[in-house]
Amino acid sequence: MTNYGVILFASLFLTSCGGNSSKETTTSKEDNPVDICKCLTEPGNSEWATQNNDACREAISKELGVENYENVNFSKEPELNRKWDQLVEKCTGTSKVETGVEAVDKNNELVKEIGTSYGYIWESINTEAQIYTTLAFDGLKFRTISYLMNGESNSENLTKLIVLSGSWHSNDQKNAEGTYDQNNVTVNWKFADDYSNLTNNEGGVFNRIKVK
Repeated sequence: MTNYGVILFASLFLTSCGGNSSKETTTSKEDNPVDICKCLTEPGNSEWATQNNDACREAISKELGVENYENVNFSKEPELNRKWDQLVEKCTGTSKVETGVEAVDKNNELVKEIGTSYGYIWESINTEAQIYTTLAFDGLKFRTISYLMNGESNSENLTKLIVLSGSWHSNDQKNAEGTYDQNNVTVNWKFADDYSNLTNNEGGVFNRIKVK
């Protein structure tokens, strides 16, 4: 885990929270909203972090739009994972952030370039075989859908052939690997240096497209 991750989770999970719950203290917090960025960077054993543990949790949760962000399974919430990335990057100046979920954190560098939470999907068009295929990476899952083109290019006139999905993980910044849930078969992807396309282990080429 990076230093920021250690600092963050140490500060948010300290059990010895500040004990004052007086009206004066509450009023003070309302008058002086907690600094979210300080929540993310303040050493967890500092007096400030201890006293503002609950306030930091509430502020971060509000920023992400959830009741309690500590209960969020980031591996299944790609949109919230993206918001987390943006929040920590804004406060720390680094895009190397962590959610505390090891599998998600391992994928994070690639997700920024390939994930649907950042508006990317992948497509392959085989005009000779008349097959159109999409590939999407959501959190720790991937999904691929193949269509029969029927001589058309309009998606409304395509015939869905098969839908496959599974789990994936990054091997490094340019290579990833997945396993289909349906048959336990492994698939590998190699990404271009600029992430404009990928090639799977069967030689299939997919181009990255922006959808939002």
